[in-house]
Amino acid sequence: MQEQEVEVSFCDLCGTSVPAGDIDAQLAVLHQGKTIGGCCLHALRGAAPATDDAMSAANSMPGAALKAPASVSGGSASASVGRDSSRMLTVAIVMMIAFAGGVMFLESRLSRLENASDKAADAAAIRQASDSVALQALSVKADGFAGRADVADLGLKQTELANAVATLADDGMQRQKILEQEVGGLRTQVNETMAKIVDYRPLFEDLRQRQTRALAAVEGLRSEVAAVPVSAPPGPGAAPAISEPVIDLPSELADQVRKLSAADPAVRFEAVDVLAESKNLKVLPYMLPLAKDPDAFVRRLTVEGLREFRQPEAVDALLAALLDEDENVCDTAWRSLRDLTGQKFKFEASASKDARGRAAQAWQDWWAKARATFGK
Repeated sequence: MQEQEVEVSFCDLCGTSVPAGDIDAQLAVLHQGKTIGGCCLHALRGAAPATDDAMSAANSMPGAALKAPASVSGGSASASVGRDSSRMLTVAIVMMIAFAGGVMFLESRLSRLENASDKAADAAAIRQASDSVALQALSVKADGFAGRADVADLGLKQTELANAVATLADDGMQRQKILEQEVGGLRTQVNETMAKIVDYRPLFEDLRQRQTRALAAVEGLRSEVAAVPVSAPPGPGAAPAISEPVIDLPSELADQVRKLSAADPAVRFEAVDVLAESKNLKVLPYMLPLAKDPDAFVRRLTVEGLREFRQPEAVDALLAALLDEDENVCDTAWRSLRDLTGQKFKFEASASKDARGRAAQAWQDWWAKARATFGK
């Protein structure tokens, strides 16, 4: 007996084998090339109850031809099975359509996402290229910048330099103070030296005028008749004679002391100059009378030289010389008093005789109190 071949299909929902007899017996459904076996058809029928619209849709599909013929026995049961199959088929179709729509929606969504991702990637690549160029330019510029170590080293050197500058400034201040002190001392010495310097220009001018007058007198004598007697102008008073013997002095100073009584004022002037330069106290008694010498030049040189002898007798002679007739002698006597005593009483040699007398009295009042202790 020959074996009969059995045609077998598979359920498109679960993959279970479906015999061709199940399709003929309405136990499985074949619709639009899709096979739904009894394994899934019962579940579909229970999940989606049939409605009139679903039934109408099912009847309008080609699968409506799958309904059982009226000639089959048990017509009511067959009709019920046909309706269930139509409902299941409708649900399956709807699910498939929904699944296909979802797949198409997802494919469209994925396509848009891919396009957006491609655009974002392109934009990111462009930005990355731009950033790379900017970073490269910044790196080139930064190559010339100092690093942290260089900046720290530079700060340390700056601190050391600031300390060195501060040290130099302090040293400069100290040197400046010392220099100011030295300059002040030098200025004081210069002032003292200037105060001691005697201006001989008025003396020379006076001498020149005397010589001019003498020459004029000589010329006048020559023009007059030789027979007419001419009385000579009175000469200067006699120089004070040396009343004390010259003793206990070096020979050169003793010779100069003897010259103090010479008739020539120039000889006396030279002798006073040498004796004052010696600063020997033993010549002071011989010099004091010359403060009243008839010649103004000798008197002025004498009062100038007395500043070198810190003795009360020298101060007495200088105070007397403040009232001398010659303005230059008065001024020199006042400067010698300031240097010898350290007092700063004002005195104006060119003032009137009364003003000079009042200024000299101020010196006399001070000297009356200070003479007893002066030079001791």
